Amino acid sequence: MIRFVLSLADVLRFRFSVSPLGETVRLARALANPKSFSQGAHVAWLRERRSALARLREEQDLRPLLVLLSARLHYYPDFLTPTPVGSVGEIADELDQVRATPNEQLRQELDYCLDGASGIDAGIEEQLRSPRAGGLLADLVEALWEAVVAPAWPQLRDVLERDVLYRSRLLARGGLASLFADLEPLVTLRDQELFVNLQFEGAYALDGRGLKLTPSAFIWPYARVVMVDVQPPTLVFPARGVASLFWGMHGAEAAVGQLIGQTRAEILELVAEPTHTSALARRLGRSPGNVADHLKVLHASGLVVRARSGRNVLYSRTPLADALLEGAGQARATGG
Repeated sequence: MIRFVLSLADVLRFRFSVSPLGETVRLARALANPKSFSQGAHVAWLRERRSALARLREEQDLRPLLVLLSARLHYYPDFLTPTPVGSVGEIADELDQVRATPNEQLRQELDYCLDGASGIDAGIEEQLRSPRAGGLLADLVEALWEAVVAPAWPQLRDVLERDVLYRSRLLARGGLASLFADLEPLVTLRDQELFVNLQFEGAYALDGRGLKLTPSAFIWPYARVVMVDVQPPTLVFPARGVASLFWGMHGAEAAVGQLIGQTRAEILELVAEPTHTSALARRLGRSPGNVADHLKVLHASGLVVRARSGRNVLYSRTPLADALLEGAGQARATGG
């Protein structure tokens, strides 16, 4: 269990980030530990991309990466997942950071993973203990990104950014208690102390450095803490709404579809949390113009509201729309 001691200065310096490299590494970790990650979004994700993954395995020997990520279930090297400087990382910049890892840090973190591990192929271990290991691992993660993650990154990024928006609003409206309430027992707040359920112990005063908060689609049922001296600690936690990556028409929204049309019913389902037009278009496989036309009708009908956030206009359901979906669900359940 890791315990963070918080101050008001820390809370004011909370920052959210989304990392394409981090998501790729966490997907690889789930792939490397199938028994420990037998459930979760990555299972459906990889099932839909079996052919792409099979082609990648034919072209690349992923064993050095997978062996490293399975050597210690509850730890993998911090240098593989540098925290983005901005709110959304750029994969090329993040990979450059991995390749530029100082040799001392590289050796310390790799040796910690490998020392005491058993059953590692001698040739693979030699590659991982080589001074060129950082570049090799970056190349393998980049190959996995390009083959499996990159084609669907816009949809995945939408899910992660919705979680960031949701938690930012919770923090602004309800403080820390609201921010972490749905993450228990992985993350628990007690007074001014934040407990993260990990397999090792430690207590740290943040001393005004703040905390980076990073949602992940592929980390469940675990959380992760990254502690690097040159930056604030990073807490990685399961993103909410990941199931929406595989959402299809069923239940109450299907009944509503008979009333207002299937596409508009799908939009109502998707805007349970504020979402912009481009994200909706990607999720629905439609053009932004087509989705915008439907949003105009829903807005005029009082079923969605809109608000500007930066360069985007975000749409969300109104209480009337919630009541419509709830009523349709009750009618379906009772056979009405």
